[in-house]
Amino acid sequence: MSFLDYLVVISTLGTVVFSWTYLLLGKDNAHGEIKQEEIEERIMELMGKFRYMSANRLELLDRKTQELKKLIAEANTIMSKLMVRMSEIEREQETKIVSSSEETAEVEKEEKNTKEDREGEIEEVEKDFGLEKRIVSMYDRGFSEVDIAKELGITIGEVRLVLQLFKRSVG
Repeated sequence: MSFLDYLVVISTLGTVVFSWTYLLLGKDNAHGEIKQEEIEERIMELMGKFRYMSANRLELLDRKTQELKKLIAEANTIMSKLMVRMSEIEREQETKIVSSSEETAEVEKEEKNTKEDREGEIEEVEKDFGLEKRIVSMYDRGFSEVDIAKELGITIGEVRLVLQLFKRSVG
Protein backbone atom coordinates (compact mmCIF):
# COMPACT_ATOMS: atom_id res chain seq x y z
CA MET A 1 0.00 0.00 0.00
CA SER A 2 1.17 3.30 -0.92
CA PHE A 3 0.96 6.59 0.75
CA LEU A 4 -1.96 7.56 -1.39
CA ASP A 5 -3.89 4.43 -0.37
CA TYR A 6 -3.31 5.22 3.30
CA LEU A 7 -4.47 8.73 2.69
CA VAL A 8 -7.70 7.51 1.03
CA VAL A 9 -8.43 5.04 3.88
CA ILE A 10 -7.76 7.65 6.56
CA SER A 11 -9.91 10.26 4.82
CA THR A 12 -12.74 7.70 4.40
CA LEU A 13 -12.55 6.74 8.08
CA GLY A 14 -12.47 10.44 9.06
CA THR A 15 -15.52 11.11 6.94
CA VAL A 16 -17.43 8.19 8.48
CA VAL A 17 -16.49 9.23 12.03
CA PHE A 18 -17.41 12.84 11.31
CA SER A 19 -20.79 11.81 9.81
CA TRP A 20 -21.69 9.59 12.76
CA THR A 21 -20.64 12.25 15.26
CA TYR A 22 -22.68 14.90 13.51
CA LEU A 23 -25.66 12.57 13.31
CA LEU A 24 -25.44 11.60 16.96
CA LEU A 25 -24.85 15.15 18.19
CA GLY A 26 -27.65 16.43 15.98
CA LYS A 27 -30.12 13.95 17.52
CA ASP A 28 -29.04 14.86 21.05
CA ASN A 29 -29.30 18.54 20.23
CA ALA A 30 -32.84 18.10 18.83
CA HIS A 31 -33.78 16.11 21.92
CA GLY A 32 -32.26 18.83 24.10
CA GLU A 33 -34.25 21.49 22.26
CA ILE A 34 -37.45 19.55 22.90
CA LYS A 35 -36.65 19.32 26.60
CA GLN A 36 -35.78 23.00 26.70
CA GLU A 37 -39.07 23.91 25.02
CA GLU A 38 -40.98 21.73 27.51
CA ILE A 39 -39.21 23.44 30.42
CA GLU A 40 -39.96 26.88 28.99
CA GLU A 41 -43.63 25.96 28.53
CA ARG A 42 -43.81 24.68 32.11
CA ILE A 43 -42.20 27.88 33.41
CA MET A 44 -44.68 30.00 31.45
CA GLU A 45 -47.57 27.89 32.79
CA LEU A 46 -46.36 28.30 36.38
CA MET A 47 -45.87 32.04 35.91
CA GLY A 48 -49.44 32.32 34.64
CA LYS A 49 -50.77 30.42 37.65
CA PHE A 50 -48.74 32.63 39.98
CA ARG A 51 -50.08 35.79 38.36
CA TYR A 52 -53.64 34.51 38.65
CA MET A 53 -53.23 33.50 42.29
CA SER A 54 -51.48 36.72 43.29
CA ALA A 55 -54.14 38.82 41.55
CA ASN A 56 -56.87 36.93 43.43
CA ARG A 57 -55.05 37.34 46.73
CA LEU A 58 -54.54 41.06 46.16
CA GLU A 59 -58.21 41.46 45.28
CA LEU A 60 -59.24 39.64 48.46
CA LEU A 61 -56.83 41.75 50.49
CA ASP A 62 -58.33 44.93 49.02
CA ARG A 63 -61.84 43.75 49.91
CA LYS A 64 -60.81 42.95 53.47
CA THR A 65 -59.11 46.34 53.79
CA GLN A 66 -62.31 48.08 52.64
CA GLU A 67 -64.37 46.03 55.12
CA LEU A 68 -61.99 46.97 57.93
CA LYS A 69 -62.21 50.65 57.01
CA LYS A 70 -66.01 50.47 57.13
CA LEU A 71 -65.95 48.72 60.49
CA ILE A 72 -63.55 51.29 61.92
CA ALA A 73 -65.78 54.12 60.69
CA GLU A 74 -68.82 52.46 62.28
CA ALA A 75 -66.92 51.94 65.53
CA ASN A 76 -65.89 55.62 65.57
CA THR A 77 -69.50 56.68 65.01
CA ILE A 78 -70.74 54.46 67.83
CA MET A 79 -67.96 55.72 70.08
CA SER A 80 -68.90 59.37 69.52
CA LYS A 81 -72.58 58.58 70.17
CA LEU A 82 -71.63 56.84 73.40
CA MET A 83 -69.54 59.80 74.48
CA VAL A 84 -72.44 62.17 73.80
CA ARG A 85 -74.87 59.96 75.69
CA MET A 86 -72.51 59.63 78.67
CA SER A 87 -72.06 63.39 78.93
CA GLU A 88 -75.85 63.83 78.76
CA ILE A 89 -76.30 61.33 81.58
CA GLU A 90 -73.66 63.10 83.65
CA ARG A 91 -75.40 66.45 83.10
CA GLU A 92 -78.77 64.94 84.05
CA GLN A 93 -77.31 63.51 87.23
CA GLU A 94 -75.77 66.85 88.13
CA THR A 95 -79.05 68.72 87.58
CA LYS A 96 -80.94 66.13 89.65
CA ILE A 97 -78.47 66.60 92.49
CA VAL A 98 -78.80 70.39 92.38
CA SER A 99 -82.62 70.32 92.21
CA SER A 100 -82.97 67.93 95.13
CA SER A 101 -81.27 70.22 97.66
CA GLU A 102 -84.33 69.85 100.00
CA GLU A 103 -83.09 66.49 101.23
CA THR A 104 -79.98 67.51 103.14
CA ALA A 105 -78.42 64.71 105.16
CA GLU A 106 -79.46 61.75 103.06
CA VAL A 107 -78.78 63.54 99.82
CA GLU A 108 -75.27 64.51 100.90
CA LYS A 109 -74.49 60.91 101.81
CA GLU A 110 -75.94 59.66 98.54
CA GLU A 111 -74.08 62.36 96.61
CA LYS A 112 -70.81 61.27 98.12
CA ASN A 113 -71.53 57.65 97.30
CA THR A 114 -72.73 58.40 93.78
CA LYS A 115 -69.88 60.82 93.17
CA GLU A 116 -67.36 58.25 94.29
CA ASP A 117 -69.08 55.57 92.25
CA ARG A 118 -69.42 57.91 89.29
CA GLU A 119 -65.81 59.02 89.52
CA GLY A 120 -64.76 55.39 89.78
CA GLU A 121 -66.90 54.61 86.74
CA ILE A 122 -65.63 57.70 84.95
CA GLU A 123 -62.05 56.68 85.63
CA GLU A 124 -62.79 53.18 84.30
CA VAL A 125 -64.55 54.62 81.25
CA GLU A 126 -61.71 57.10 80.73
CA LYS A 127 -59.26 54.23 80.66
CA ASP A 128 -61.41 52.41 78.12
CA PHE A 129 -62.22 55.33 75.82
CA GLY A 130 -58.87 57.03 75.67
CA LEU A 131 -57.66 60.57 75.59
CA GLU A 132 -60.59 62.15 73.74
CA LYS A 133 -63.10 60.82 76.23
CA ARG A 134 -60.98 61.95 79.14
CA ILE A 135 -60.78 65.48 77.73
CA VAL A 136 -64.55 65.70 77.18
CA SER A 137 -65.29 64.16 80.56
CA MET A 138 -62.97 66.53 82.40
CA TYR A 139 -64.44 69.51 80.52
CA ASP A 140 -67.96 68.39 81.46
CA ARG A 141 -66.89 68.15 85.11
CA GLY A 142 -65.81 71.81 85.02
CA PHE A 143 -62.09 71.61 84.38
CA SER A 144 -60.67 74.49 82.32
CA GLU A 145 -58.78 73.84 79.09
CA VAL A 146 -55.52 74.78 80.77
CA ASP A 147 -56.15 72.41 83.69
CA ILE A 148 -57.02 69.58 81.31
CA ALA A 149 -53.84 70.17 79.30
CA LYS A 150 -51.69 70.19 82.44
CA GLU A 151 -53.38 67.11 83.88
CA LEU A 152 -53.04 65.05 80.70
CA GLY A 153 -49.65 66.41 79.67
CA ILE A 154 -50.79 67.72 76.26
CA THR A 155 -51.02 71.15 74.68
CA ILE A 156 -53.98 73.50 75.04
CA GLY A 157 -54.40 73.45 71.28
CA GLU A 158 -54.96 69.70 71.34
CA VAL A 159 -57.56 70.09 74.09
CA ARG A 160 -59.38 72.81 72.12
CA LEU A 161 -59.29 70.73 68.94
CA VAL A 162 -60.84 67.70 70.65
CA LEU A 163 -63.50 69.86 72.28
CA GLN A 164 -64.34 71.54 68.97
CA LEU A 165 -64.60 68.20 67.21
CA PHE A 166 -66.79 66.89 70.00
CA LYS A 167 -69.09 69.92 69.82
CA ARG A 168 -69.33 69.48 66.04
CA SER A 169 -70.38 65.83 66.38
CA VAL A 170 -72.96 66.74 69.05
CA GLY A 171 -74.56 69.49 66.95
